[in-house]
Amino acid sequence: MTTTARTILITGASSGFGKLTASLLLRQGHRVIAALRGGPERVRALYAPEELESGRLTGLDLHMERPETFGAVRALIEERFDGRLDVLINNAGYGLLAPAEDQSEETIRHQLEVNTIGPMLLIHQLLPALRAARGRILNISSAGGRVSFPFYAIYSASKFALEGYSEGLAFELRPFGIQVGLVEPGGFNTGFSPTAARSTALVPAGSLYEERSRAINRFLAGKAAELSADPLIVARRLARLCVRRRVPLRTLLGKEAKVMILLRWLLPDRWRLWLVDRGFSKLMFEGQ
Repeated sequence: MTTTARTILITGASSGFGKLTASLLLRQGHRVIAALRGGPERVRALYAPEELESGRLTGLDLHMERPETFGAVRALIEERFDGRLDVLINNAGYGLLAPAEDQSEETIRHQLEVNTIGPMLLIHQLLPALRAARGRILNISSAGGRVSFPFYAIYSASKFALEGYSEGLAFELRPFGIQVGLVEPGGFNTGFSPTAARSTALVPAGSLYEERSRAINRFLAGKAAELSADPLIVARRLARLCVRRRVPLRTLLGKEAKVMILLRWLLPDRWRLWLVDRGFSKLMFEGQ
């Protein structure tokens, strides 16, 4: 049990980093608002009986692409938690990996609304509660928020934007005692790679990118999933960031993520492009 219980809101608390972190924080004695599609009913179906019976878990229906659902979040915090929120973990998001040219306006807008616009607007709604608690904001970005690859264009755009927003926000909110941190995971076993592999399979027959799509689909469905690390590493780091005195602006997690960022700074862009082309050539050769 933690000596000082905090009120912590986690979006995307139905699976992956969100659910793991929520469960870990509950075991540590914190009060957790699990925000997810389906709200309390889905929380009852997803969480363990002891977590539900603790009295410290609150389910909340939230849709990141529907800002009209955010008012209920603020109202809940005002009514049940005296208008104070210690930590907001913006975890909800997804990756649709496909050629930018093959994506529709609808899929492009939805990716940006869920991964970028939604977190921004939710933060705006909750700033009074965070200011009252001199709290902190943890935005879950990605290594793909600092370096991009083929078929990552729209996903990376959503995370690059979140990175720039968070950095600027950290400076703006510092005088009010609110800390802002970015958590940038690499490859972790949350189901992202298989889901991303299925998204590359949406590339239409006859697409100019069809052959490369098949290559990256094989990689994401196979080797990428095999190399993924334990997501509990991220959940434990998030739990620590909720209570540590100082929150770093960026927390990069995962060996391959650290290598990617290092190469991003060390190598000229033309060399990195050459390496990516070589990698795709090898993937396509392996598929023949």
